[in-house]
Amino acid sequence: MKNLHKSIILGLTIAAVAGVMATISLEGPMFGQTGTASASTQRTFYIATVHLDGITSIYPSSDHPSEPYPNSTLPSGGGLMIKKIDNMGGWKVRQFMFEPSQIVVNQGDQVTLNFVDVQGPGYKITVDGIAPEFDIHRGEMKTINFTADNVGTIDFWSSMHAPNMRGEIIVLPRTD
Repeated sequence: MKNLHKSIILGLTIAAVAGVMATISLEGPMFGQTGTASASTQRTFYIATVHLDGITSIYPSSDHPSEPYPNSTLPSGGGLMIKKIDNMGGWKVRQFMFEPSQIVVNQGDQVTLNFVDVQGPGYKITVDGIAPEFDIHRGEMKTINFTADNVGTIDFWSSMHAPNMRGEIIVLPRTD
């Protein structure tokens, strides 16, 4: 019964995420809109700091098989971590990331990025060419405003969690 509840919750979560993704992917000039905007658009995004934990054990349980501790290494930099086996046989792997990690805007758009620290006591975040490194702590939101003047890619990243806690803002040419 417990596994059935977990399966139902997982299924509903996947369906909700798929619905949001479908809604997002149907918006914007790349996804079938006709006509073009003649003026800049205000675009606002909320970017969460997230860490995913994979928790397991070298010993089996009633609902999970045993998993051996890996013998490979992860890249250095703090973005991917693996914890040694504890006295109960448990071990975990953690990945730090931004959600969303990719944002698409048009040249000339007025962009507002709201970074929200959801998971983790603190981060140091940089938005290349837009904002120097700033600190953010759990429960805080830091807002960056800019105009997407140049076509190309603007990277944002955490110096504390390289190499994978990265994101990008893709600036497409305006087609007026």
